[in-house]
Amino acid sequence: MKFFNYDSPIMQFLTRLTDLFILNFLFLICCIPLVTIGASATALYSVTLKMVKKEESYIFSSFFRAFKSNFRHSTVSWLILLLASLVLGMDYRAAGIMGGTFQQIFSFLVILVSMIILFPAIYIFPYIARFENTIKNSLKNAFIISIAQLPFTILLLLILAAAVAFTIFIDFRIVGFVWFVIGFSGLAYLNSFLYRLAFRKFEAEA
Repeated sequence: MKFFNYDSPIMQFLTRLTDLFILNFLFLICCIPLVTIGASATALYSVTLKMVKKEESYIFSSFFRAFKSNFRHSTVSWLILLLASLVLGMDYRAAGIMGGTFQQIFSFLVILVSMIILFPAIYIFPYIARFENTIKNSLKNAFIISIAQLPFTILLLLILAAAVAFTIFIDFRIVGFVWFVIGFSGLAYLNSFLYRLAFRKFEAEA
């Protein structure tokens, strides 16, 4: 029967769902120490970027190879972003106890700096997964790409905002199930179509 043919659309869809389920599980397991979140995200995007271009091989070997080879680079980048986020969070709380015009100005500056950090933050791990560079240049180039490819950046931010809204406003039992089963890998897979387009110009120049 054509339905059970491996090349049929239904079987291809089910195979992709299975791959994303496995990938989501690997990502969550490797995030447990917390400090490894950056390396896990890079490994996740290393696989999904290949998926969207139909270049993926075995999920397990591809994930752990990327996790190992990019561990230091990704971990340092993750810790830099985490530290910056914590500092900005404390600054924003401090601004809340101020009064008058100074509070408004300081709050605006904190939000502005947060946006400046957010732009490269949404590109850094896919960038590390796709390009070889130093940590400093990776962060710098992630920011440059986020500005140079602003339409893609806006779309990525809208997808992120939709994911946050889904997490906040939908029943936590449904949210927990979705994120646990396929949420992170599915989001990365969807984003990878945009990252591939955003990186295309820079791949040609590399």
